[in-house]
Amino acid sequence: MLEIIVCDDDKSCRKAVVGIVEQFFTGKQMKYIIHEYGDYNDSFIENIVPGGKKIYILDIETPSRSGIDVARMIRKKDVESIIIFVTGYEEFSRLVLKKNIMCLSFINKFDNLAGDLRESLEESLHFFDTDKVFRITDNNVTYNIRLNSILYITRDSLDRRTVVKCDKCEYRLRMSLADVHKLLGDKFIQTHRSCFVNQSRIESVDHKNKIITFDNHMTTDLLSDTYRKDLKQ
Repeated sequence: MLEIIVCDDDKSCRKAVVGIVEQFFTGKQMKYIIHEYGDYNDSFIENIVPGGKKIYILDIETPSRSGIDVARMIRKKDVESIIIFVTGYEEFSRLVLKKNIMCLSFINKFDNLAGDLRESLEESLHFFDTDKVFRITDNNVTYNIRLNSILYITRDSLDRRTVVKCDKCEYRLRMSLADVHKLLGDKFIQTHRSCFVNQSRIESVDHKNKIITFDNHMTTDLLSDTYRKDLKQ
């Protein structure tokens, strides 16, 4: 689940940002939730926790705290989340860079807000996709597998192993299929009782013959009537 945290004390601007975010994700096969705040109050600060996928869309100034100070708080606990500033105070952009808080973008709310924010959201998703590494230790062996290289995971009932099928190789793990899927996250959708596929790698789905073709032309027939309705293609 992707979390998007929006904070701006200007209600009209905050609602505009939320609307752009919702429009951006329309039609995308991704679960997300938006948290709205009108101030960097105690509730906001308490919810700065590491883990998961998060995109912070922050204002520079609110009645309680500076957005720059808040971004520094975020970075002390979380170096992986995306931080985007949306503000009318362009003069703060150099200060943001100076503080080295790894801000993805600094957007002027009065100049092409929708276009610049959509571009930043697209870049954020690309960052999550390309930099995510699936790291797992199984039977005293540690594997580091790039998430985008995985086509699907399935269960081999004969040797009781979970098979992680990649572009050029496969990994056979002792972990259960369910446990591996929990580590991979929402990007993988169930297509069979013993299979989860990487939906971002799907090229086409032949519902009649129950064949899934991936973008590297490999296929799998692990598609059942129970789950195929969840596939959009």
